[in-house]
Amino acid sequence: MRHQNRVYARSAGIVYLVTHVTSVTAVAAYAASSVALGVALEFILALGCLLTGLLLLPLLRPAGEVRAFTFAFLRTLEAAVIAAGTLPMLAFLWTDAAGTVAGESLEALHTAAFLVGQCLVISVNTIVLGRLLLESGLVPRALAVLGLMGGVLVLGSNAAQLFGLVPLNGAVAGACAVPLFAFELWFAFHLIIAGLRPRTDPSTAAVPDAIRPRDESTTHRRARLRAST
Repeated sequence: MRHQNRVYARSAGIVYLVTHVTSVTAVAAYAASSVALGVALEFILALGCLLTGLLLLPLLRPAGEVRAFTFAFLRTLEAAVIAAGTLPMLAFLWTDAAGTVAGESLEALHTAAFLVGQCLVISVNTIVLGRLLLESGLVPRALAVLGLMGGVLVLGSNAAQLFGLVPLNGAVAGACAVPLFAFELWFAFHLIIAGLRPRTDPSTAAVPDAIRPRDESTTHRRARLRAST
């Protein structure tokens, strides 16, 4: 069972790294007008999101079943929204709508899917994950706190973008995404190297024999033997 958990943890960490690479390179591909490449990368990203939820579910479930399933569900929802966001870009590619009103509408749909999937949903599932990791002690406290902070910042940034308080995908949004990006990167390497291990409760830790109190009955017997001699 322990070996199986390590396999799950390492696999989840590797897939997390894949989602990092594909999310960044997809943005770069779209910026370079490589729409087909961007769609392919986002589809891989969606599969990666789905796999991380499924791989982490059995590892997180003992620490909090409801939140573990909530995280897996939100990760699946994120994958679905990302995959759906590729559809307007495929239509953009196949209809050669560049520079037209229809093309602008398709790009707006893709931006909306990005805001919902890779901003709104990911912020909520990271908050759920960060709280679960913090309370269970499965990872270092600093890592869990970073996840909570990153999720809250992206959630606030996403709300500000939706209400037009800050530019879409601008410098503010990018700065707010840095802690969450750092959390996922750190979490990925932690899964690969150490896995998920709960902290040891000092009150239940094994007491060395040298400092363990002697059995009372044994003490009495030795006292009687000394008295008889």
